[in-house]
Amino acid sequence: MGRWVRRNLPVLLFALLLLAVLPMRDLWAPDEPDFAQCVKEMRHMGSWLLPYLNGQPYSEKPILYYWVMKVSAIVFDHLTGGLGFTEGVAAWALRLPSVVASVAFMAAFRRWVRRFLPGETADLAVMVLATTPIWFWQSQFIQIDLLFAALLAWSWFCWLAGYLLLRGHAAPLGPEEHRRWFLKAYVWLALAFLAKGPLAPVLSLPLVGAFLLWQRDLKALPRTGIVAGLAIALALVAPWYVAAGLKGGAHYAYEMIVYQNFQRATHAWDHIQPWWQYGQYMLGDFFPWVLLLPALALHLRRHGAFRDPLHRFLVLAFAVPFLFLSAVQSKQGKYLLMSYPFLALLMAGLWQAVAAEGASARARRLGGLLAAGLALPAGALLAVALGAGGARLQAQVAPYLGPVRLMALVMVTGTGAVVLLAIRSQGRRMVPAAALGLGLLFLVGGTWGFRRLDPAKNYRRWTVAVQPLIAGRQVYYWQTLRSGVMVYTDHLMPELRTAGALERLDPEARLVAQRDEWEQDAWGMSPALRARFEVLLAVPTGGGEILLLKKKPD
Repeated sequence: MGRWVRRNLPVLLFALLLLAVLPMRDLWAPDEPDFAQCVKEMRHMGSWLLPYLNGQPYSEKPILYYWVMKVSAIVFDHLTGGLGFTEGVAAWALRLPSVVASVAFMAAFRRWVRRFLPGETADLAVMVLATTPIWFWQSQFIQIDLLFAALLAWSWFCWLAGYLLLRGHAAPLGPEEHRRWFLKAYVWLALAFLAKGPLAPVLSLPLVGAFLLWQRDLKALPRTGIVAGLAIALALVAPWYVAAGLKGGAHYAYEMIVYQNFQRATHAWDHIQPWWQYGQYMLGDFFPWVLLLPALALHLRRHGAFRDPLHRFLVLAFAVPFLFLSAVQSKQGKYLLMSYPFLALLMAGLWQAVAAEGASARARRLGGLLAAGLALPAGALLAVALGAGGARLQAQVAPYLGPVRLMALVMVTGTGAVVLLAIRSQGRRMVPAAALGLGLLFLVGGTWGFRRLDPAKNYRRWTVAVQPLIAGRQVYYWQTLRSGVMVYTDHLMPELRTAGALERLDPEARLVAQRDEWEQDAWGMSPALRARFEVLLAVPTGGGEILLLKKKPD
């Protein structure tokens, strides 16, 4: 038992980190309340075929993530006697699928690396990936992206394993092992399709095509089980899409397949960013390891890694999504999540080579660069903890000064440890030291920090205040609904989007609005129309203010 724990320690520590963070906060905007509301309505309606939001079929994403969230909610509602549940949902239970997907992927990822790469590369890769900020954040957030990234990345690793075995670059453990890896790749690809739609094959096809072209091995394609794989994928994906299209109707099918995928890619309506934005996202999302990317590129070139099929695939598994998604109008850092395991594995290979060299100038240089990266957040946190930034900033951070001081201590200590190891050229220990410091930073921020932030960001205070004022009344929402305002109530809130709808509103009904939208002279709103409404309640929530209004009698 002790040997197994030591062997799997990086994955176990990551799992413990996520479990510690899991219950520390409630639902936070923008997306968590929407997913919670969908699960709540699916439970109330007994629906397994379609997700619903505000009483209407919700077409933004396919069904898989809603299924796992609903199963988690049902199972843990029963097992815990409703611990933390309101209206059939609890933030911690809905967050659990992201945690499980992340930890399961980490464990499988580590086994894969141990199978196909030598030395301590597996543990180093897990440590780099686990301390990648965007991976940690998405692993404890109620969003679809971690599940999708884990499924798609694992599909690619399975395909690569099949190719390496097919072409004799790895020793098989049994007859026809490569076929099993290929078939597993298509199964996981199909599940990724059910999680986020056509993006899964849209990214996979150019990746595989570019790899086989680089290998000058297109003739291998028929031997990758492509026909059987497509049949399996179709058998897994098509039944739900057909049934959902029939149930939701033509408009639902169009919204789900065309509008939310192809139209979002070519004529985006949100998150529109310039083509170079992913480079900027990486500065934070892959920090501090991003500072070592030039050294990694130089290492791969000098050591002939670009001639090796495994390293070629790893490079393309990052480069192809990066380039493809850069050409798409709508961009968010989390969209690139499936590529970070491959980049982490390349980074681990660099550190494995440094460790194998022993004491060297390169170990000191890379250690110094890593320490300089860690020193940036360490210095910023220490400055704030010591009172820098002026009275206004200090007033804003005053409620969080305890966690800030502890995070500063953790980062200063971690930075000092890496500096000391760099001076001694102990390359083998630098990544564990940096990972430990970052992991403790995430632990303090994700427990104490989240706990302090949560009352200002969740919707509990709003729900407690508004519930008596809307009991037994019809409630509407001005403009685009934020699900947090209704997720813990027993109401649906149809949207009103025009001045005419406000004019026709029954004075006995109630209206919910965000103050910034309510005070805009847009959508036909005017000061005169606004004056016909009385504010019954105003609750600051998540950086804004939610209003409950009623129309004054004529």
